[in-house]
Amino acid sequence: MLSGTRSPATRWLDLLKRDPVPWLLDPVNPSARLSTLRHLFKRPETALHEENARLLAWSPIVILREHWDRVNFWGREYDPYFGGALGNFGTLYLFMQLGMSQSCRPHFPEIEPACENLLDRGRGEDGRFAAGSTAVSSESASWLCYTGMALQIMWGFGYENDLRARSALAALLHTVLLRPELLDCPIASGGCAHGLVKALAALVSIPAEQRGTDEEAVIAVLGESLINYPFDFSGRDVEWLQPTFPRYYHADIVELCRVMAQTTFRTHPRFQGWLHLLLSLKTDEGRWNKARPSPALSEERLFHPSRWLTFEAVHALTLTYGDTVYAP
Repeated sequence: MLSGTRSPATRWLDLLKRDPVPWLLDPVNPSARLSTLRHLFKRPETALHEENARLLAWSPIVILREHWDRVNFWGREYDPYFGGALGNFGTLYLFMQLGMSQSCRPHFPEIEPACENLLDRGRGEDGRFAAGSTAVSSESASWLCYTGMALQIMWGFGYENDLRARSALAALLHTVLLRPELLDCPIASGGCAHGLVKALAALVSIPAEQRGTDEEAVIAVLGESLINYPFDFSGRDVEWLQPTFPRYYHADIVELCRVMAQTTFRTHPRFQGWLHLLLSLKTDEGRWNKARPSPALSEERLFHPSRWLTFEAVHALTLTYGDTVYAP
């Protein structure tokens, strides 16, 4: 390659200077390794049985399984949102973030009753997921982030054809397209970028071949809303530049870039500015540090390189610039 030129196929690696992928493959963190193989190397699920088994045998997962209760699971049976990030809903969302998928369910039977409980007790009459079942159908309820997170759980664990999950998806699509005023969050006293990210993450988690015209339209609306969101990264929104993993309903710059990179907005100048901010957070070794305490599973040390965050950042870059380094 001529000096001063940049190959589009390796541009993401040029931006990092040092390749963190071999570090991501270290089996010390089977979750980050599994995500790296699945998304960067594009290994099919049929080739990941051994990696899924390693994840289920990982000490943090074994401990969580030991704390499972036959009646209340990881929280309270009557309220899946009880306990926040440490309750039933939060634990399911944690498992989804760690890379667990439908293929894990036969070997992890504790997941199914918790998912059924979320579907039965975590939705309101209008189908939306929100904390406090009596408030779910209220127009004043905080629901967008919970619905986005719950749909990621449902699609991740193979409930995409469940009528209750389809009802929640339909409610999300209907609200975004026909009742956009309901997207405002009472906690944020207006638009909430965290909720927009979680909802968009749910839509892009649906395989492209399974999306209809409404799903594609909502992806466009949510993406446009984020592109136009008045982020103040030097003031009000400075915590977005302090990423952590695993997360709960708060998002950060790493999650924002990874989700948006899965849409056509990855070519937008505003998104390119976000990528610049993302790259400004990397270390000289091409890694990203955990900058805030995580709400659950404090497996990685604060202010130290995070394999999870580094994987997500690299994935955002490969989605944006393409990759022939590791993907077949």
